[in-house]
Amino acid sequence: MKKLLFSMLALTSLVFAGDAKYNYEITPTIGGNVAEGNLDLENQLTYGLRVGRNLDGGIIDQIELGYDRSSGVDYDNSTLDTNINRYYANLVKEYGITPEMAIYGLVGMGYEDLTDNQYENRDSFFAQYGAGIKYWVSDMFALKAELRHAVKFRGGDNNMFYTLGFVIPLGAKAQPAPAVKEEPKPEPVAAPAPVIEEPKPAAKPMPKDSDGDGVYDDADKCPDTPKGVVVDENGCPKVIRLHVKFDFDKAVIPDSYMKEIKRVSEFMAQNPAYSVVLEGHTDSQGSDKYNQKLSEKRANAVSKALVGLGVATSKISVEAYGESKPIATNDTKAGRAENRRVDARFNY
Repeated sequence: MKKLLFSMLALTSLVFAGDAKYNYEITPTIGGNVAEGNLDLENQLTYGLRVGRNLDGGIIDQIELGYDRSSGVDYDNSTLDTNINRYYANLVKEYGITPEMAIYGLVGMGYEDLTDNQYENRDSFFAQYGAGIKYWVSDMFALKAELRHAVKFRGGDNNMFYTLGFVIPLGAKAQPAPAVKEEPKPEPVAAPAPVIEEPKPAAKPMPKDSDGDGVYDDADKCPDTPKGVVVDENGCPKVIRLHVKFDFDKAVIPDSYMKEIKRVSEFMAQNPAYSVVLEGHTDSQGSDKYNQKLSEKRANAVSKALVGLGVATSKISVEAYGESKPIATNDTKAGRAENRRVDARFNY
């Protein structure tokens, strides 16, 4: 038993030794267990606690440590009972279905400790596998329903667990800070050389346009604009921001939002030499992979609408950014609505 506790503590240190940018989950659970008939154990209530660490960029999405307990479990046809403690570690893989819901599979190992060993029941290591579904009720709370099958190393006995968990996330990922552009420094002006004749006023230096966007440096708020990008009066890229309210998990544009998209087609008609880049964005709900695909679908939907309004296909390109470029906080409903958008940026 001491070796088991030492191993569990060592694994815990590995789980929490990683980069602090990762999320953590604490999940209280309650459920039941159906034991194999030859174990002579009644069906039992279980309750426990799990601690999980989410991982990025790998095959496995989460490492999870868990503890379950069943108290006062009766032996069949006997007045005897026992308490059962189970300690285990799981590897978890999630598959996003919608921004709020995901299914997952797990595989792991653990140890079962009984306070009173009777009949065929003995303390033993076990292997387990299972599947479940997770649903986010809000940003700070989710439900998990799970079914697990465990096989003991001693005797190959089977246990079937069914549990309901209440997920509490900890340590949310920090959003990247927006880049800060330095204001251009004024160039020093040399003083005119003294002359014997009556001094003449020094000529004013010609205004400069360093990035060639048609806005002089003294009024240019975006001094490093790339060549060919259409800018506004401040020298910054001209963007028409479309906050189209798509239906849940859809990329079909409601008719009521076509007026906003028509603004882009009218601007293109007034400037036939321009081309347009449609940038798709989402909020942070859902997985990175899911949001990347959803932002691309919605940008393509706006592209199709512009073609229907007479904009040539050759004048349109699409870029998808998922949740990577928020313009507002994702911690509020209003902020997430601001981030669900398609931006129209223009080139010539």
